[in-house]
Amino acid sequence: MNDNDSRSDKGNEVHVDIGNLSSAGHVVISGGDAHVTGSTHGDGQDNQARVVGGVDTTEDEFVQLQQALSQLESSIDEANLEDDILIAAKHNAKSIKEQLTTTKKPNEHILKQASEALLKYGPRISGALVATFTTPLVGKIVSSMGERALEFYSGLHNGDSESDDE
Repeated sequence: MNDNDSRSDKGNEVHVDIGNLSSAGHVVISGGDAHVTGSTHGDGQDNQARVVGGVDTTEDEFVQLQQALSQLESSIDEANLEDDILIAAKHNAKSIKEQLTTTKKPNEHILKQASEALLKYGPRISGALVATFTTPLVGKIVSSMGERALEFYSGLHNGDSESDDE
């Protein structure tokens, strides 16, 4: 651009047609003059998506998962397990939490192994585990994983989960 060019000159404008934007968010266009057309949908609330377990999710879904994981931890604390079993159960719950709350897709083998171990510690812990796996976010996470994880998840929903070593 030289001194003779004008920013209002039609030849220098940038025209962007974004079509429809179906979620709340930000569109940033920088540099020079810009003419942006398009529309947005939604209620305008700040409901930004985040990535958990390798999938996009909302803050509400993440909070629901966090609550279910807290309930799982509480069920272990209240289960009156022997010390060595309590340590193992807490380790398995921690592994599940780490796998489900990372931004990356979980390791299906670690997730399945830790979950199957917790199922053996009694009905209260098993119920809290199933409740965790029935949250919408975990459903999305597991559906993005592998066949082995889907089979385990399906077994939880049908009440017939089996361990590989049974």
